[in-house]
This record gives sequence, C-alpha cells and structure tokens, in this order.
Amino acid sequence: MGMDLILPAALAAIAGIGVLRWSWSRKGRSLVLNLAGWGLLLLAAVLGATQAGAWGVAVASLFAMLAAALVLAVAAATAPKGRGKAPKRRVHMLPEAGEPLGIGRRLATFALVVFGGLSASIALAIALRVAALAVGWGEADANAFALVSVPVIWAVIATLLLMQERRHAQFLTLTAAAFPLLPALLAGS
Repeated sequence: MGMDLILPAALAAIAGIGVLRWSWSRKGRSLVLNLAGWGLLLLAAVLGATQAGAWGVAVASLFAMLAAALVLAVAAATAPKGRGKAPKRRVHMLPEAGEPLGIGRRLATFALVVFGGLSASIALAIALRVAALAVGWGEADANAFALVSVPVIWAVIATLLLMQERRHAQFLTLTAAAFPLLPALLAGS
C-alpha cells in the first residue's frame, strides 16, 4: 500500500485549517470561505479514507490538529495583553445572592439529560440495529454497531438538550430521537 493520497490529504487538512483561520479572522465571516475550509477538511478525510481507511483519516486528522495547534499558538503569542479585568459574565450556573437555588429545575434538567438522553440514545441505537439487519449486516455486526453508537448518540443528545432553554424543546428533542424505535417495534425487533 503506497502513500499516494496521504500527502494530498495532509495538505488538504492543513489548507482547510488555514482557510478557516483566515475566514474567522476577518471582520465579517465569509460563508464561501467557511464552506471552502470545511470542504478541504472533508476532502482530506475522504482522501485519507480512500488511501488507507480509518488509518488514513487518522493521519489526515492529525495534520489538521497540528495545523490548528500551530495557528492557536501563534495567535496566543501575538495577542495583545489584556488591560482590564475579566468580565463578570455569569451563565446562571449558580444563583445570584438572594435568588432561589432552583433545585427542582436543576434536578429535572439532570433527569432529562441523563436518564431521558440515555433512553433516547438506546432507542435510536436499537433502531439503527434493526436498520443494519435490514440491509444485510450480520447479527454480531449489527449488535456491535448499536452498542458502539449509544455513547456517541447520548453525547450528541445531551449536548442538544443542554443547549436548549425551554423544556418543550427538550421534550421534542427526546421524542424525535426516540421516534425511529417505533418502526423497529412494529417490525417485531
């Protein structure tokens, strides 16, 4: 196995980081430059995968991470020193003095994210298992796929839930994530 596409994958990854940095450093962000940067990163992953599968994607990703680390190091070294105090922005993690603790609201959020998110991710993983079996995967492969997908799906669902401010939106997210289980149950899986 040669390294025919690894070098272009590495160059595309580095160029993608460079284009994104250029786009993000401008006064107004450019949709075209953002798409070009992300497109180059996608191209790097595709070239790496074409050449060497997961190993090729890992190598291309390594070059992208190295380029990003260098860009961040240069930005940190050249950034002007801060002159003022850090802003006193709060993210409502803790209540201000005299405000109620909101323990019930916090426990409800915890329950939705942890228990609801886990349940929805398991439901979606079961639906993925059924879909994998339907397209001809072996039972062991479909089971492994479902098992591996649960933590990834759970992380995505938890992130989505924590970004939403309204309970209604959180419940809709959980319902949408668990909905694909319904055809699997109807199919008898």
